Amino acid sequence: MFFLSRRVASSACVSLSLSLLGGMALASEPTTGAGPRRITPVGGMFSIEFPGEPTCDPKAELPNCLYEDATEGWILQTSYSTAEVSGSPAEFLRKHLAANAEEGQFRIDHQEATQVGGFPALDYRFESNDGSEYLSVGRLVLIGTQLVDIEVGGDTLPDEDTTDHFLSAFRVENPPATPQALAQPEPEPQRVPAVQASPSVQAVPAALPSLTAQFQASLLKPGVLRYQRLQEKLPGEGMPSNFSVGTTQRTTQRKRDLKRDALVITETGRTPAGKFENRYWIDAKTLLPYRWTGKSPGASMKLEVIEGTLRGERTGAHAAKFDAPVGDTSLLFPGAPLELALSTLPLARGFTGNVQVLDVEGLANGKPLSTWRLSVPFAGPVAGLANFKSDVASYKVELIEHTEDKEPRKISLWIESEKARRVLQVEALTPASRGGDRSIQTLQAQR
Repeated sequence: MFFLSRRVASSACVSLSLSLLGGMALASEPTTGAGPRRITPVGGMFSIEFPGEPTCDPKAELPNCLYEDATEGWILQTSYSTAEVSGSPAEFLRKHLAANAEEGQFRIDHQEATQVGGFPALDYRFESNDGSEYLSVGRLVLIGTQLVDIEVGGDTLPDEDTTDHFLSAFRVENPPATPQALAQPEPEPQRVPAVQASPSVQAVPAALPSLTAQFQASLLKPGVLRYQRLQEKLPGEGMPSNFSVGTTQRTTQRKRDLKRDALVITETGRTPAGKFENRYWIDAKTLLPYRWTGKSPGASMKLEVIEGTLRGERTGAHAAKFDAPVGDTSLLFPGAPLELALSTLPLARGFTGNVQVLDVEGLANGKPLSTWRLSVPFAGPVAGLANFKSDVASYKVELIEHTEDKEPRKISLWIESEKARRVLQVEALTPASRGGDRSIQTLQAQR
């Protein structure tokens, strides 16, 4: 049986590798020499990164990929099968885990329901019931009708960082067709189109799902990026005037904040008025923001979500205090928190949904939230982004504000579809009736 075979994986690994290499078939990112390998098993709706070249058997009863550490003997393994789900997904995963434990003579030491890319998952830890020293920690993920088992096992387990990295490196890549991701033909390469001066009013279907449950936190990596920012006054509000507001540096760090793991995003830069700084705290698991502080010449602001209420104050020429109930709304803050969270969605051409975003303009008059409709009209190679010399595989993500009595604002994002999922370019457009301006933020890629 599957669990029994894993206990002898260490001793059988050499012969198993020789017998399977001839039948191995998988897609992977290009690498040079030894090093991490991200693979997508044939037929799998996911990819995962191994610390080295795994051995994959796509023809097995449970198609799998396995990597063994040559020094300590622990293994990293993924497998998948077709699931016949009855009842709720959470109940199905618990029953499947219990059946596997009984079959393999394991005791379930720990289990915890979670989500990966918006799909139900179950973390687990096994200990042996038959006197052997084999241990196993892992995660079951249910992607439609495909059940994926991600496992770290051995008589001794690798260090915690290796285990956490392997589990968090899992990505949902090719989810089953749903109303949120419709099959579309492959697009031709495009150039970045010019932004229209004013978007037309579009109704947002209320039935579209909220997307916050589908954020994949493992795709968001700490680091430093620099952007060039431009702003343009649109015709109708005087002569058009293009001007640069310099560069913005965005730093993302992992920190422990009180009793939660957080990602802290700090943006610093300069405008014609002087230096500014915005700092955002977002939950490292859900990617939902809970605190925002900002400083600019002559003004400052602090906002925080506390027990379902958005509280804070603004100083300067437009000083105000805020105390706005938001309940359990999955609220995003505009700017960096919104952009980075959207970059972790399982994007595909035709993908749609809704997000709730803090409306700074409406905060003072008791309307702190605005609903935006997200769509992905294009996915493919794009020329003309940033200062890249070649085409960049990207998703174009469009956000249209849902409004009833005024023209909507529009945001277009170009998000890298490979590697780090960087936000390459953001264009925000406010119609003439609401101020008439456009801002463009472009990643300054290393040459």
